Amino acid sequence: MNREKYLDQNENLDIDLQVASPLDIPKIIEIEKSVSGDKTYSPILTEEEWQEAFKKVKTFLIKNKNDLVGEVSYEIKDSEHSYIDGLVIKPEFQGKGFARKAMEKIMEELKIYKRIDLVTHPKNKRAIRLYESLGFKIEKQVENYFGDGEPRIVMVFKK
Repeated sequence: MNREKYLDQNENLDIDLQVASPLDIPKIIEIEKSVSGDKTYSPILTEEEWQEAFKKVKTFLIKNKNDLVGEVSYEIKDSEHSYIDGLVIKPEFQGKGFARKAMEKIMEELKIYKRIDLVTHPKNKRAIRLYESLGFKIEKQVENYFGDGEPRIVMVFKK
């Protein structure tokens, strides 16, 4: 697909971010399982872990019309700092611009924070390109960040 066609397609995406609740945990686990075999992502796969996560993160289901395409979440660290905790697009919807649209909406919601950070796997080149295109810069690499034996890079958006 040429770049112009991709950009036109991306502009026409109509996604909705719906605030998730603990009742949505089975849907969220389904999304997380869809990418769980990839070492570039460390999924949360149990209801107990999600119950704990809901105490500190705000999670959204990413929907396109009637399709549940993914989820995104963030945590407020303090009055100047937020952390994008996760972004998952189900494999059948990847490469279609849903991640970009979801990130644009989340960045708009988090625009009051001076620092927004996230982590991603250094081999996740598509995610790195996406985040860099949104203004994130690589700050550092941390070995075994999630305790899964895999490195992560910390990316930061600062105002």
